[in-house]
Amino acid sequence: MAFKVGALSYGGGFVIIPLMQSEAVGDHGWMSAGQFTTAVALGQITPGPVVQTVAVVGYAAAGLAGGLLASVMAFAPSFALVLAGAPRFDRLRSSGAVQAFLDGAGPAVIGAIGGSAITLGLALEHLWQVAVLAAAMLWLPVLRRGVVGTLLAAGGVGVLAALAGLPTG
Repeated sequence: MAFKVGALSYGGGFVIIPLMQSEAVGDHGWMSAGQFTTAVALGQITPGPVVQTVAVVGYAAAGLAGGLLASVMAFAPSFALVLAGAPRFDRLRSSGAVQAFLDGAGPAVIGAIGGSAITLGLALEHLWQVAVLAAAMLWLPVLRRGVVGTLLAAGGVGVLAALAGLPTG
């Protein structure tokens, strides 16, 4: 699974969230839907790509060795592509066909992020979590506030909810 995630995540890791969730939660049962949502949240608050979520899935499947193996396998395709493509980068960058492809990929990325948001939203298990999501949906696009502040505030609410004894998973 990790190699597949790495191979399919070019242009944005959000594309592979539904794939990871389907395999880790549905097909293999390595994690619950709530645990997977937490893994995605960890991937968002740590430096680096969304693909790091696959390390948490690997850990859930096979402990530390599984997490390390999943990380290596997830990043291998991008490293191979960079190493193979580096000598041709300038030519690709000036190619009209490549630029047209990249221009068309923008709307696809928006759709992928929307699809991931729906998939993760459906995994919420408690009403207070839905309220935090609704507040974030208002805070970000309607009030045009920053992502970092929103993530910190939502994380803070999660910590307070856990300390207050609300169910979290």
